[in-house]
Amino acid sequence: MSTVNISLTKDQLEFVNEITEKYGFANRSEFFRALLRRLSVDFASQKEVAAWPFVSPTSKSRTKILSEFKKTGKYSREFLADLAEGLENSDYFTK
Repeated sequence: MSTVNISLTKDQLEFVNEITEKYGFANRSEFFRALLRRLSVDFASQKEVAAWPFVSPTSKSRTKILSEFKKTGKYSREFLADLAEGLENSDYFTK
């Protein structure tokens, strides 16, 4: 078996440690091997992982997208105005 070194952020390492313990993996290597086995047989997951976070929106409606952003309360009026302008200028989105 080969050894591969990877660099993780502190948060990523904590996540891997939590998942490893939560699901009873013998160690982190077993977790990563299970993850790789899953990706090697699941084409949909491969596509999703490869594209993330650049996944196409589920809606092409400018109105719906803006509404969803506004509902969160996380974005400033300036950001929402810029988003609205960008959506308006895009050929991809509809009214």
